[in-house]
Amino acid sequence: MRKITLFQPVLLLALLACPGYLAAGGSDVTAGAFASFPVSVRGAGMGGTYTAVVRRTGAAYHNPAWLGYADTRSAGLSYADLSSLGLVRNVYLEYVQPDKGYGASGIYWNWRGTTVEGPGGIGELGYAENTVCYALGKRLGDYLSAGVAVKGYFISTDIVDTGGKGAGLDLALYAEPDPFSTVGVVLRNALSRLSWDSGLSDGLPMEIDLGGSYLIVEGLLAAAELHFERGHYGSFGAGAEYEILPETFFIRGGVTRRFDRTTPSFGLGYQREVFRFDYAAEIDAGHAGIGTTHRVGMSLDF
Repeated sequence: MRKITLFQPVLLLALLACPGYLAAGGSDVTAGAFASFPVSVRGAGMGGTYTAVVRRTGAAYHNPAWLGYADTRSAGLSYADLSSLGLVRNVYLEYVQPDKGYGASGIYWNWRGTTVEGPGGIGELGYAENTVCYALGKRLGDYLSAGVAVKGYFISTDIVDTGGKGAGLDLALYAEPDPFSTVGVVLRNALSRLSWDSGLSDGLPMEIDLGGSYLIVEGLLAAAELHFERGHYGSFGAGAEYEILPETFFIRGGVTRRFDRTTPSFGLGYQREVFRFDYAAEIDAGHAGIGTTHRVGMSLDF
């Protein structure tokens, strides 16, 4: 495992996730903890568009309403190494079970963590965020479905008074108004509460994701997404997917705009009957020195 000293700037990424370092009069003790972090490799390759295009792996996380359209059991996983530093990693596991006409339910475990060298090079300090979730999607007609996700949050850390636990609730809608279009909206952390070992507690920031996709021609899909946090604009993503070989090989690309930073991305996909494999890269185009984030994912229907 790669070791990074506490005095290197990149460690700030881990510290930002520790609310004990950011608490200011107890007014915002959850800042940085459980921040949205994509798990859908397909969406990451399409410029960070998830809400209206997510399928299989990541559906329960990004838009539980899509589960209403699931027609087969599936299991999937994804992995990411943030900025290719070997410092912050993310592992996501998901299982989806159709409910015979009532929609579908999904469960997932999402882990994000880091281990760094302790002060003076003595020992190691670990920090990990675990989310376990039960999600449900239900069709409301031919064109619309609704979804809900109930989440449990658990933080384990070697840093004093920064462990904690809590719960959250997401609400979602997903629509396919015609054979060419999809629309999705997710209200993340509609309800939430985190309690820390320090005795402080607070809610997570409420987020809204609004996305849409359109099949321009057979084999060419375009998508866009807006992200809001605490009622303010957070980011915009746009991308496309092209079937090089119908229902077998896919190539993807897009860009994400966050404030004054633009991040291009690209991805590849392979599908063989019930098996799917995806790869995506989010590129450090501004040469900020943080590196490219690589993601891989796969799923199996059965």
